[in-house]
Amino acid sequence: MMDLSFRWPHPRFNTSVGDISFRLHTFDNVYGVDPQSVDTTTDTDGGMRITTSRLTWAGGQRTSAGTLTATVTPTPAGVMIAVTGEHADGVRSIGLTLHDRPVGKITGVREEPLDIPAAGRLLRYPNGWFDLASPYAVITGQSGSDLVVRSLDDRPRPKTYAFVPHFGDAAAASTMDIELIVEAEATAPARLFEAPAWVLETSSSPAATEATVVAHREHIEAVYPAEAWEVRADVPDWLRQKSLVLTLHGQHFTGRVFNDYDGMLQKIRRVASQIDGSRILAYLPGWEGRYYRFYGRYDVDPVMGGEDAFRRLVSEARDLGVHVMPMFGANVAARDVPGFERWAEPGLLRRPSGLTDAGSVDWDASRHYDHSGALINPAFAPWRAHLVGQIAALQHRFEFDATFLDITAMHANDPNGDTTTGLRALIDEIHSELPGHLVAGEAWFDAIGGITPLVQTGHHDNVPVFHDVPDAELFDRTNRSFGHVNLGDPAHGSSGVHEAGYVSAWRLPVRKGVIPTIGIVEDTLDKAPERVAQIVSDAHEYADRFLPVTARA
Repeated sequence: MMDLSFRWPHPRFNTSVGDISFRLHTFDNVYGVDPQSVDTTTDTDGGMRITTSRLTWAGGQRTSAGTLTATVTPTPAGVMIAVTGEHADGVRSIGLTLHDRPVGKITGVREEPLDIPAAGRLLRYPNGWFDLASPYAVITGQSGSDLVVRSLDDRPRPKTYAFVPHFGDAAAASTMDIELIVEAEATAPARLFEAPAWVLETSSSPAATEATVVAHREHIEAVYPAEAWEVRADVPDWLRQKSLVLTLHGQHFTGRVFNDYDGMLQKIRRVASQIDGSRILAYLPGWEGRYYRFYGRYDVDPVMGGEDAFRRLVSEARDLGVHVMPMFGANVAARDVPGFERWAEPGLLRRPSGLTDAGSVDWDASRHYDHSGALINPAFAPWRAHLVGQIAALQHRFEFDATFLDITAMHANDPNGDTTTGLRALIDEIHSELPGHLVAGEAWFDAIGGITPLVQTGHHDNVPVFHDVPDAELFDRTNRSFGHVNLGDPAHGSSGVHEAGYVSAWRLPVRKGVIPTIGIVEDTLDKAPERVAQIVSDAHEYADRFLPVTARA
């Protein structure tokens, strides 16, 4: 983690959870509160209002026009802090720092517990794969007491939790600062930014910490309402009968084929001999030919068997009670696909600064990320029309049951459009063309729970990350997950078409929010029948424990 190379003596203000300070970022610089112009007033109930009519910069050596106002409101176990900042250059983000906390472990997150190394740790929201699916975290000290930090935002504005141990000897390194940073929306740049409130509370018992989990859940359910899984209109009845997902890997980016269409059908038949087909959802990554290579241009591939074989795959799977779900990219396309300059390039995904990102995947072991794909903001209407048109046309030709959209949990603070609003529009447009059609997605964070009912688990360094942690009730009430495409196959640990290569994880826990999943390459069923049988047994257990009686086969 990078940091400033000097001490900046920000004015500190005492609260019941510790001393706090503030800073304001524009796209040009970072500013603090001017100690010579700050005014603090205290209410009879212990609340505090902090105002400053000037800011400092250059580490406190110089001053600038600008204002910052903070209100500190007592809560039963801590404080609620709301900050507003103004600067002529426009506000990019506002940071609140809680000083001199004991270094502990981070809990209350999907990957708990997380250590805080001497170099510090950053957690970012929203992140669909790891880090923060919701702006809530707990710091557990060595004494067992907890500090709970949560945001009361009503939209998924980017937030960073920075844990910064003090530099120096062992005594200094045992304490840290906690920085809580929230970004202004790049779609509406302004000189004034009213940041959403933070709640910082201490807890000395598991029951008290659990109460904060419930409070955060109630807030999230209020600002991102979604129907319960059992009655969601975007969940077909057949999906509520599924207890097993087969990830049938098709063709790798390099052209290497794991399963062609006939091979996929043969694997479906074999697994359906061990469990009723109505329990199975067949997910098809790499069905369209070279995985990712020609994203943005979707059709059956002659190398995979062509049109007749794909139609046979869908039809005969349905005869077994199995539903079929091919994979499409929600927001990515190859730059050399014809028409890219019209329906994609003007909508390329951008950072708040307006810059575009380079790639992040090594598809061919070249040990670089410079390949043909580009990320597109789904808020760009021509891209949505292009993608929806292809999905609808293919579904009408082949009558597959569901669509899986890749990278749906991608969030960017793009000045050209809100990515979450764009995702909702994309899926609404698919549903308009294909009523009753299931649209599933990759990964999850709180604001998209009502958009994609079925999602893949997350992963971090090829280790599965589960969305029903830390609050199973928040996730399970509305959503279900299945294994990420990179889940290792039971025979070899192969991630199939996914870029991970080999992954040790091949089996998922049996929990309400996690549907058992088998990754299948060409010889998985032959080489690892015992492991496959274990996962099928998990699917039977899942059905017995979590599926409604009326849905059991």
